[in-house]
Amino acid sequence: MQIIGPLILCLWLAALVGIWVRVSYSKAMRTMTRFICDADTSPAAFDSLVTPDDAAAEYVSDPGVWPNVTIIAPGRNEGHVLRNTLGSLCELDYPNYQVIFVDDQSTDDTAEICRELVARYAHLRVLHHHQSPPKGWGGKVWAIQQAVGHIDGELVLFTDSDIRHHPKSLRKMVQLQRHRNIDMLSLLPRMETGGLIEQSVMLMAQHALLTLAPLYKSNDPQNPSPLTGGAYMLFRTSAYNSMGGHAAIHRQLVEDLALGTQARAKGLTVFTVCTRELLSGRMYEGLRDTFCGLKKNAYAGLRCNPIIAFLTTLAILLGGVLVPVYLIFSILAMVLAPTPVWTVAIIMALLANIAFFSHFERLRRVTCQKPGSPLFMPVGMLFCVGVLGASMWDYYIRGGSVWSGRVYARKEVNLDATILTGNPNPVEKT
Repeated sequence: MQIIGPLILCLWLAALVGIWVRVSYSKAMRTMTRFICDADTSPAAFDSLVTPDDAAAEYVSDPGVWPNVTIIAPGRNEGHVLRNTLGSLCELDYPNYQVIFVDDQSTDDTAEICRELVARYAHLRVLHHHQSPPKGWGGKVWAIQQAVGHIDGELVLFTDSDIRHHPKSLRKMVQLQRHRNIDMLSLLPRMETGGLIEQSVMLMAQHALLTLAPLYKSNDPQNPSPLTGGAYMLFRTSAYNSMGGHAAIHRQLVEDLALGTQARAKGLTVFTVCTRELLSGRMYEGLRDTFCGLKKNAYAGLRCNPIIAFLTTLAILLGGVLVPVYLIFSILAMVLAPTPVWTVAIIMALLANIAFFSHFERLRRVTCQKPGSPLFMPVGMLFCVGVLGASMWDYYIRGGSVWSGRVYARKEVNLDATILTGNPNPVEKT
């Protein structure tokens, strides 16, 4: 009987090795680099993925007359970064665009900074928005809605006010949009973080997102729920209006995913790429802000399903948090009661650790994160378990979700993240 426990552990560790090797070399990871668009990437590089409209190919190098673009960026209490981020939007290497910044009831020095920027950039317009969102509207969506009446470009770009833009970003995305004849083009930014634990948490979030919603599946026109990010969503204005705009998804708290789902449900072409240099930003300032930010969507990302949440928590704990613990435990057991089976357990635990940490090191390199963060992955995963628990607490005890000082009751807004619902029509039609 004394050998049954070690044997079960050996079998589990062997399975764990297989799981992490498979994850690391899955199609999602193998194809991820094929969807990276940087300053020197040609739009034609994506032709093998989905055949572009041949009639649009003439726009690749230079469309002659660049289409007018209206950029809308809402922001709430982003004064600490606004000079750099909004400033980068106003200094794009693009000949024909305007920027509309929506000050969403900020209580910091946003208004003062906006006055400075407006005096410096003639193509910047600031809308000071003072109305709280009505019931059934998410705060960000309501802020954007105040600006959509000012759209006068052939293209409209929605972006976040805490994102820094490379000078060539808009030119590159318009080239890609024209070449592929895309109705909605989303660009996922390179995430900047602070300490190593914060980096490991964000690395875990990226791992979960790109494993559950890999870009090769997201860009499949048959996939009803594409991965789209609110940091950068470039629309053909006529397509945006035809799908009902943000008003069509006003009850969706996870509005960026809902927009992609709504667009594809309407038969529009949706395409998503990621970048390492065209777009970057720090989503959260420190671990406290990271915790609050992630818990807003954590339970929603699991369809608000307690069974899925339980199984996810179990998988994270057994398959990630405890990986180094298995090795330590096996070594201690070998010291206290030397047997061949514990030797096997040590070997398997060592292989499991190598497979586990190697996967996140590989992901770190692809996403251009700082060295060292994969070593803190067990801590980052435990942090994510806490985030999920807090998200469930908000959902069941507080009755909704909390973000940016606002409380969203689940009776008023839809907290489900559309990317994982498997429902081809999860959003409201208006």
